[in-house]
Amino acid sequence: MKRLLAALAVVTLWALPTLPAAASPGVYMNTVASHLGDPGVWADPDVTELDPSDVAELDALAKSAAAPIRIAVIPAAKINVSKSEYSVRPAWEGEEIADQLYDRVGVEGVYAVLVDASSQSKGRGFHAVQRADHGPTYFVGDAVDQAVDCCAPDYEEMIERFIQRAQVVDKPFYVDAAPFAGGAAGIIALWTTVTGLGARRARRQDEAAHLKVAQPLLDEEIIALSQQVSALPTTTDPQKSKLSKDILDTVEKARQRLDAAKGDKDIEAVSTLLGSARYGLVCLEAVRAGQPIPEPTAPCFFDPRHGPSTAQVRWKPERGAEREVDVCAACKQRDEAGAEPAIRMVKGFQLERPYWEYAEDLSAYVNGYWSRGDGTQWWYPDSDFRRRGEQMRSRWRSRRPGARFSRMRSNVGSTLGSWAASSSSGSDDGDSGWYSGSSRRSSWSSRTRSSGGGSSRRSSRRSGGSRGF
Repeated sequence: MKRLLAALAVVTLWALPTLPAAASPGVYMNTVASHLGDPGVWADPDVTELDPSDVAELDALAKSAAAPIRIAVIPAAKINVSKSEYSVRPAWEGEEIADQLYDRVGVEGVYAVLVDASSQSKGRGFHAVQRADHGPTYFVGDAVDQAVDCCAPDYEEMIERFIQRAQVVDKPFYVDAAPFAGGAAGIIALWTTVTGLGARRARRQDEAAHLKVAQPLLDEEIIALSQQVSALPTTTDPQKSKLSKDILDTVEKARQRLDAAKGDKDIEAVSTLLGSARYGLVCLEAVRAGQPIPEPTAPCFFDPRHGPSTAQVRWKPERGAEREVDVCAACKQRDEAGAEPAIRMVKGFQLERPYWEYAEDLSAYVNGYWSRGDGTQWWYPDSDFRRRGEQMRSRWRSRRPGARFSRMRSNVGSTLGSWAASSSSGSDDGDSGWYSGSSRRSSWSSRTRSSGGGSSRRSSRRSGGSRGF
């Protein structure tokens, strides 16, 4: 009897199905897409930041939106391809995560993926994109920024704010105005002139504000560097003498350029010259020590006045993820000793703050110091500084007549296309319009294409954004 029971146990264990391996990111995204055949919100059961009632309310809000919005909330671990248990490397980055969802659903519209994790360094972020060849353009990129800036890390409020903003049409007031034929060329020329003058005036005002912050810093640095160079001992060695003269000439050029400075190009040129002078001092020191001239490197992140970097340290700001930064030898020693870094502080209205918190005012200052001198730049490690600087430059570009005219032409074309689509849909029972919502129900397989591994061609990207938090 005992032998019979043992045999039955072995047979039973052998017959049990083996547990499936963890799904690959691609297979997992197919599963996510299967829940979003219609617009709405779906959250992975492993996400604990949202309870079912929250998801239900957000799903109803997305379904009632004017735009076709599909939002997935997924754990970062399920799209992680890193082999290490200590690091996270998503299978896709930024907007591409949302595009993967769009590829599998295969219907034009707004797609957003909120990746759940304990921190930005662990993969937490909000990514969205609008894909459409016809119809209006929505403020999807702006919606991502508003959601993160106002509400992170509260998932429910973030998604609610995103839905509110992402269904607003980016449609200027003049789209509905009737065109007038008479004097069109004169009106366009006048509009171009006025718009161009306004764009240049607004940029000059911005750059004047930047100069007001950067000029005292650069003036102080030029004085200090001049004193340091003047204290150099005289020499009869030709190589040392030439290096000393080049450094003096570079500092003098920086002084002259600063005296005539009017905007960001001048600020950037002055800080580039000062960075070159400090590299010259390093070269002179190497020649005196009988060592080869070192290769140029990025400035010390904590304070560009420290000169070229010689090492890297791990550093975490008060708000943000830990990152590697280039530092000088002195800052490396401070880090090894456990001391606080010697950060370049800039005084504002009342308090002193690290220079990288002045993202717009000191953007040209940093670009100059991190310039290699050949049109390329070293990587600046503060992502928020880079993002805000690019937003400023994008704002300047968007004010130009050409950019405004392009937006006008695109919006007019989109509006006419949507009118044509809505007109034809009245006589067509199929899904002829670009918005395939719940009012046009067909089988799930006709609304999604996850079984085929994604759509064969992506529609145009109309808007999008990606933010970690």
